[in-house]
Amino acid sequence: MEHLGQVLVEFERGLERLRSAVSSDPSLGDTLFSATETWTNLLTYKLVPHLAGEGCLVVAVTGGTNTGKSTIFNCLAGAAISPVTPTAAATRHPILAGNRSRAEQSLQAKLVPEFKPLPLKRPESALYDGPTDDTIYVAVADGLPDRLVLLDTPDIDSIEHRNWTVAEHIQAAGDVLVAVVTAEKYKDERVVEFFRRAHRSGRIILPVLNKANPQQKYAVARKQLDEFCEELELDGPRYVVPHDYSLATNFAGPVSELGNEGDLRTYLESLDVPSIKHRVLRQTIAHFATHAGNFLEQARALGQSLLSVQTEFEQRGKDYSRRYEPIPGAAVGGLFHTFVQSKRGPVRKVIGAASTTLYRVATTVAKSLVSAFVRRATLEPPEPSQTDAELRALHKQKVAAIVHDLATSYVESSRNLREPAAHLVRKGIISLKAEEAAAEVVREAVSSEVLSESFQTHAQQVLEVWWHDHKGKRRVMEALDALLAVTPTAIAAPLSFYSGGIGVTEAIAVAGPFVEQFVARIVEYQFGDAMFDFLSPWRLEQQQKLEHGLLEHITAPCLECLRDHVEVLTGPITQELMQCLHECQNAYRKY
Repeated sequence: MEHLGQVLVEFERGLERLRSAVSSDPSLGDTLFSATETWTNLLTYKLVPHLAGEGCLVVAVTGGTNTGKSTIFNCLAGAAISPVTPTAAATRHPILAGNRSRAEQSLQAKLVPEFKPLPLKRPESALYDGPTDDTIYVAVADGLPDRLVLLDTPDIDSIEHRNWTVAEHIQAAGDVLVAVVTAEKYKDERVVEFFRRAHRSGRIILPVLNKANPQQKYAVARKQLDEFCEELELDGPRYVVPHDYSLATNFAGPVSELGNEGDLRTYLESLDVPSIKHRVLRQTIAHFATHAGNFLEQARALGQSLLSVQTEFEQRGKDYSRRYEPIPGAAVGGLFHTFVQSKRGPVRKVIGAASTTLYRVATTVAKSLVSAFVRRATLEPPEPSQTDAELRALHKQKVAAIVHDLATSYVESSRNLREPAAHLVRKGIISLKAEEAAAEVVREAVSSEVLSESFQTHAQQVLEVWWHDHKGKRRVMEALDALLAVTPTAIAAPLSFYSGGIGVTEAIAVAGPFVEQFVARIVEYQFGDAMFDFLSPWRLEQQQKLEHGLLEHITAPCLECLRDHVEVLTGPITQELMQCLHECQNAYRKY
């Protein structure tokens, strides 16, 4: 029992952590914790107090109309707490009596959560209608031990409908029911059925025949109690109070056990509280476990639904980054130029190194290769050759357009989401500083063209494999490279002659574009589909930079509120609650 109580305490703490974690969004909190008050109150105000070392026996003095319940209650309490009147159905509201600490605990609704407690300032208060039908008045009875509180109750067979609900609450609140009957009431079907149901639920029923005839050692009372106990299948002690016993002014007299020297108060104080609590609370624990399990399943499903939105939005950010078609500049072309140059003989290396046209040719070759790549991949015509500065400007435009399209798609999707995901995403979108976020994405995605070591290694490997596997095409490339190495100087003089006195430098500048386009077309033809393998990693790297920027500066802010609650509903808090509930169910089965 001690382990079960500790598990319930841990579950209650975890539940409060969960409630606190979702309190930042009232709508989500309401969605999650709606319709949980009944079982959470059972946990907080009944199971935890009674099973975690703080509990005591709740003894309810119950019975039918005009059986003298208040008199018996006062006898057990040892004081005139509940008003005694000759009027039938006098008590309108239950009265709880306990020592000072138990009374304080009761006023905090930690012993009988089925009722709403108020301090008993005047005994007559219980005779009149209170603020609510489920009001209970709490009185201090210093003579009662810490392990025991007493309940005086309205009639369980009342014709008033309000008393039926009170009777059910009494049955749920009491661990031990003192069944006060008389010669007129011990066979009343409504009374018998009430106690029969209470007994089946695990409550201990202790019958007391009030106003009993003491003649022949209570022979008539004994027979009546035997019949009553047979109806309920009771085999415990039975008690009697004589009809001529002056209890109206003296509440210190014992409620005697029939046929023995014991009395009811002594017997109540001797009962094993933990074992009775377990017996009485079995159904309550089962009820709690069922509803707590349903609650955690709902929390898990809610968390999964939010997680699916998060996953979909993040995947969309990745998909939008794949729309980016970057065009490499001189740095990528330089890799091709450097590789081919490394294959030159000594003479051509010297000549080629002195040629300023070669690097410009390499740049154009790179751009032409990309044009071919784009043309083959998209079946669209290539864009005109551009400088690196022009390429950066173009890339910024493309990235800015992608950022705008992604943000717009998030706004549109938020309108079609179900609650609570819809408003959680909208909160993120509203807080997004769109222009600043877009600028950050552009800055990260369109950085200076510094080639990664991994791409440079990849490019070298692809070129080496191609060079080794295509000997015929390699010779064409070698011859082309030789032409490039000598052409600028060779064509300078005739171009100068035919150009009307333009110098060598100007001639090379004029001839360059024609040479570059010519060479680029040859390279494109020779290199063929190998250009896909050559450029794909670089292209993927640029898209990944954009992906990182989109997810960090656009997606993450839009999902910030939602992601926090995904972590709450699928993270350690709910996992610990699941574990506590599992341990609670295992501990419950052992008893």
